[in-house]
Amino acid sequence: MSGERKQQQTGTDTVQLATFFLEDDLFGVKTLHVQEILTYQEITPVPLAPDYVQGLINLRGQIVTVIDLRCRLGFDKLEDQKTSMNLIVNSDEGLMSLLVDNIGNVLDLPVSRLLSPPGTIRGIAVHYIQKVCQLEDELLIVLDLQSILHL
Repeated sequence: MSGERKQQQTGTDTVQLATFFLEDDLFGVKTLHVQEILTYQEITPVPLAPDYVQGLINLRGQIVTVIDLRCRLGFDKLEDQKTSMNLIVNSDEGLMSLLVDNIGNVLDLPVSRLLSPPGTIRGIAVHYIQKVCQLEDELLIVLDLQSILHL
């Protein structure tokens, strides 16, 4: 019985994050929201959409809005977006795609290692940062997916 309790406690004390890169910066979102990862898809532009809405893709008959995460977070635009990856996530509005530079690993981290972002972080991205975690050789920035997807 104590083994069951320990397993349950461990399950609630860790968080699983899907990680990805924008330039050399490592970001993550909870895997619970991630449906799949795709290579670059042909994007249909949407007139009068905000600049971070790249357009729409057709995902097996379902229309999915593509958010250029570089633009949303204040990074410079990529010259060739065909090298980007689509991180398909579930949102309140249905499926959406986050356009990212590269996909990282799935990490299981203790919740206690996730810290509030320091007050020294400035810029556009600060509103989208939920937590940060210092890994062995880099900083993982955990994004608040609902804030990013709120059009």
